[in-house]
Amino acid sequence: MTNNNEYLSLKGKNKDIWFVKKRVPKSIMFLVEKKFINKSTGTSDIVEARKVRDEILSQLKTWEEEAKFGKFDILLNKYSMMPSDELVHFKNNYLQRLYDKYPWAGHREQGSLPNPTEDEFEKLTAMQVALGEISRPQAYEMKLVTVMLRNFKYKNYSKSTELNHKRSVKLFCDFMNTNNIVVCKIKRVHALEFKKYLESSNVSNGTIQRYFADLSVIWNFWRYESEENKPNPFEKHGIKVKATRKSYEPWHIDDLRKVIASMKDDRDKLMVYLAWYTGSRLGECFSVRPEDIYKDEESGIWVISIKPDRTESEYISKLDSSAKTDNARRVVPIHNELLKPLQKFKIEGKGWKRKLPNSYSNYFGRQKRLIKDPVNEMSKQYSFHSIRHNVATNFQRAKVEESISARLVGHSTVGATMTYGYYSEGVEFKEALEAVNKLPVL
Repeated sequence: MTNNNEYLSLKGKNKDIWFVKKRVPKSIMFLVEKKFINKSTGTSDIVEARKVRDEILSQLKTWEEEAKFGKFDILLNKYSMMPSDELVHFKNNYLQRLYDKYPWAGHREQGSLPNPTEDEFEKLTAMQVALGEISRPQAYEMKLVTVMLRNFKYKNYSKSTELNHKRSVKLFCDFMNTNNIVVCKIKRVHALEFKKYLESSNVSNGTIQRYFADLSVIWNFWRYESEENKPNPFEKHGIKVKATRKSYEPWHIDDLRKVIASMKDDRDKLMVYLAWYTGSRLGECFSVRPEDIYKDEESGIWVISIKPDRTESEYISKLDSSAKTDNARRVVPIHNELLKPLQKFKIEGKGWKRKLPNSYSNYFGRQKRLIKDPVNEMSKQYSFHSIRHNVATNFQRAKVEESISARLVGHSTVGATMTYGYYSEGVEFKEALEAVNKLPVL
């Protein structure tokens, strides 16, 4: 919840009730049917009023996203939620307005006089389908992106899961040479060709399996929504993942301390501390420069600006072509234990001892192998990236809300900027610092 009073104003007889006033985006004016939202929150409590305001803004944002891929399903959902008698009355009034506007429509002497617009017909058709008067026309068949967004609405997915679904859908639509495909037109041969294409692109079987699992979930949701009995084209493709496939294992804190103790240069040690207290990837740690460490003027809190690594930047660009990934950043409050080492790094201004992530990765691996303990042997599944898993686990154990922790460690979302205020959806630096300081001391 954001703590500013944007779009809120006191009104009412005694000027003691908060109202939300917001211009309706043009792209969804067809749905809201007015230029401004001007709604009472029903409360004089600013905290409660902000919650109502945020719910309204969230709904508008969702509609905007859905409207990019067609209006019909948004209208159909709206009308399907209306009581039947109310919708009948609403439809009759709408028909009367069309008759008044186009009194000549359908008359043999209509000539060149215009018919109702496509948008007006689409609206009427959505009402008729919602009432069960007609079946859903082929022109308005549900499309893959629309189904995915509807599935998000009814499922409590994490941000990372939603992001994975978006990636899988975009890859498939790109392969089909469209920005959105009608779901009922997806055939098994399309899925087979998509699999063949991914394999020829040297995508691992594990990754292919994840793409197909995401698409299968979305397709099954469509089947349930449309009450179809068609077999799922994304299932039973026999994609085998090697049983020997290694996964990252979170570090035992004592083992990581041993590796740090084996390092001689403070800047090499700082790289590990930076990952431990921010959840950054190795490439992201290397992106940090002395000027990226500063005190936020408004809050007085020391923060660090972290640039996404190349893989993450390319991913954001694919999801949102408008994203300025060259300047994209997430800004994270600095843990108390990390503050002095980072301030020293800033003052000295030398930068990192090693110039490339691969150089540090090799060095880190060598230092790990130096640790010899016949009783508690160092796990081969430990890596620098494993530290990121520790951070996610530590946030979870500290009962930090996922909406905060996911953004602090950089679980990406679509957007042109990734500053903390935007990327965390309004979570204040003070609240974020409290979350960061819950991470255990390394």
